Amino acid sequence: MERDEAAFGRETTALLRETDVEITHHLPPNDTKVAERRGFDPYYVLPIAPLAALAMASTAATSYYAFATLICNDPQRCQGDEIVRYAGFVAGATCTANILGMSSLGYLQKLSTRNRKRGLLLWVICRAMSAVVLLVGVSVESIYVALSARIFEGLASDNLLHFNLNAVYAQAPSTEQASSLISYSLAFYMIGISVSPFVTGLFNNFTTSFLLALGLFVVAIVYIHIYLPMSTYRGERTTISSLIQEAQAARSRRRKRFSATLTTLFKTALSPLEPFKQRPTYLFIGLSLFSYNVIQSYIFDALLVHTSIRFGFSAKGNGLLITTVHSVAAFYVFTSLYLIPKIARYFQARSGFQASSPGLQTRERDLVMAKFSLTIQILSLTALGLANEAKQIFPIAVLLAFGLPIPAFIKAYFLTLFDGEQRPVALAVLAMMETVGGVVGPLLLGCLQSHFGASGGVFLSAAGLAGSSLILLSIGGFIIGTRSNAIV
Repeated sequence: MERDEAAFGRETTALLRETDVEITHHLPPNDTKVAERRGFDPYYVLPIAPLAALAMASTAATSYYAFATLICNDPQRCQGDEIVRYAGFVAGATCTANILGMSSLGYLQKLSTRNRKRGLLLWVICRAMSAVVLLVGVSVESIYVALSARIFEGLASDNLLHFNLNAVYAQAPSTEQASSLISYSLAFYMIGISVSPFVTGLFNNFTTSFLLALGLFVVAIVYIHIYLPMSTYRGERTTISSLIQEAQAARSRRRKRFSATLTTLFKTALSPLEPFKQRPTYLFIGLSLFSYNVIQSYIFDALLVHTSIRFGFSAKGNGLLITTVHSVAAFYVFTSLYLIPKIARYFQARSGFQASSPGLQTRERDLVMAKFSLTIQILSLTALGLANEAKQIFPIAVLLAFGLPIPAFIKAYFLTLFDGEQRPVALAVLAMMETVGGVVGPLLLGCLQSHFGASGGVFLSAAGLAGSSLILLSIGGFIIGTRSNAIV
């Protein structure tokens, strides 16, 4: 995808083949853009979401059991110090993985703007390596080797997967299509996650699930290689010799000043936050997504712990609960994107009502859906905190499912505020906020659940965070909408 070399003050120099330079010389700027996009349809990327979800789901539960086999004498009944070691090892590895994932986002953002295929391939390979390392750790019976797989999971988290996919969807011809693709992708991802209990239930031996994950990742790599074309960024006209000279000059500068290199690394890691520096008002949207992801990064872990401790849910019951939630969420996304707009257009056509522009309609729809979903989540979390019978959990969980698509709605809304060349950067800043929330969430909510014990205090606290997310989103949407109307 093309990108201005001066965007947000960073240099992005593309290495072009001679044929690429010739094409750029013969085509005017607009025709160059068309030539790059020709033969590529972002819809081809949609199957990657459920495929990746299935691969991750096949090792999600079995990996925890694998850790238990390496720490506990009886993996089904860890006791005393074994539980403390188990929790400490997993928490430490997960926190380290999340921090690494956050620091790698800046580099991933630059890569995705230059090459749509390479970013996705890098994610799939890193995630596949987590299964490989886990398999090796189990084979050599080393908990340290097995837990190091979490590092690769951090470098290829689900947030980074969605960022890579959304960076491709952002190249759609219109914001309406990009918005729909982002939401559909999340729905397909949830469908893949919803079958995870069924997938993991097929295997008595957890090593089989690791091999299945590797097979699915190989299929994903082949699919990306076949259906996703290489897209290298093209900036202003340049020559190979000038690029070589520029690279040599940069290399020389790095040798002279090591401190400058550290500064560059730090700036690159924080580079996704540049849009907030350029447009401070948009920080409200980012903080809203941050508050949401603090909840979402741990709420289902908290739910499964809560149902197991307080209501005695078995693994089968918890699996059915997760399947129900993600299935309802996927249905909700499809309904809100396809059925409701179709009904609305039907009544508009019958009444002769002239709708506003499609871009404005899409922006308003995504903002309204995000607010509506957050409101439902606040109510469901409150109800979950007050529930005192097992039969109340499933109806409440159905309502909780309405909160899962919130990131897709917020990202789709945020995307409409940027021009085509700036969309990957916009997605990167939201991915950074999500990742930071993913680091904070387990620490904050995990401590709260330890403090409140079997009571539902952690869910009431999460409802408060969801309320702050709704307030921030409403303030940001109001300010942005007011300024947009003033400009018009």
